Amino acid sequence: MRRAILTLLCCALSGVALAQQPATPDAQAPPSAVPEVAQPAGAEQAAKPASPPEKETLAIRVRRLLDDFDQRHQERVQQMASYDKAADAGPGLKQLADPHKVELELKDERDREQTSQALANEYSVEARQVQVHEKAVQDFIAKRQKTLDDMSKRSSNINRQDLELAAANLARQPGTEAQVSELRRRLTDADRNDQQLAAERPQVQQEIAGSQEELKKLQTLEQTLEKQSKAYTADAISARQNQLNLADRLEFYIVRAKAEDVLDEDRDAAGTVQHLSASPEVRDTLASPAPSAKANPEPNPSKECAERPPDGKGCTETAAQAPKE
Repeated sequence: MRRAILTLLCCALSGVALAQQPATPDAQAPPSAVPEVAQPAGAEQAAKPASPPEKETLAIRVRRLLDDFDQRHQERVQQMASYDKAADAGPGLKQLADPHKVELELKDERDREQTSQALANEYSVEARQVQVHEKAVQDFIAKRQKTLDDMSKRSSNINRQDLELAAANLARQPGTEAQVSELRRRLTDADRNDQQLAAERPQVQQEIAGSQEELKKLQTLEQTLEKQSKAYTADAISARQNQLNLADRLEFYIVRAKAEDVLDEDRDAAGTVQHLSASPEVRDTLASPAPSAKANPEPNPSKECAERPPDGKGCTETAAQAPKE
């Protein structure tokens, strides 16, 4: 059973290593070999592609991600509960259930990391879209502000009092009817311009004020979206750290399973030791006295001379020196 646990834990740690590697893009499908069939002119309009669906709102996309994660999480919680129930049945089952439960927890944290990162991306993308709207509102405000400035310039370029005074003076002089008529026309245009500016200026001012309020709301929304994105990014980082800790726990189970395998294999051999004793013959031989060494005899010169060559050289001196018996 411990070998099964060891195999299971090795597979689980391999899954952790693979999950941390970037996913490789799927291979592109080969082009279809089916020949194109010409369609009649009437069928061309019928086969016209439908308009693309409207983009889903941020709330819908976020809700889908959260609901999908909650469903997967609840399934894993139920499996963890079954392992807890099995662990209560006995120490052997607990030893088998614990690594299974840690593996599920590891999968749950990996799922939480991926979902949190996806949520962070959704909020970040939406924040960038809000920035685009902010730029458009800022451009609109600048355009309306320029319109107000132009209105002020148009109003200040016409001095009604000077025109009326000039027209009155010219009217007293003969032959100035055309000049007076021109001044009257300019006064009429000035009146019309003042009326138009009086009607347009409040509208432009109202548009600027409303746009400024909208800009503040957009800026507040952008800050909120960025804050949510950072919060989900922090959740993803926390889930990644939990994965590393759970991987360490699985590694502990591997080390413990290996140690217990060694103990199970060697415990019986260490407990039933059979010693090899010396044989009775060996004990008898070692117990018997050792034989004495043979004494070396003294050399006999006469015997040595007899064994010399027949010429007898050297035997006289040797025999003379030999002791007499």
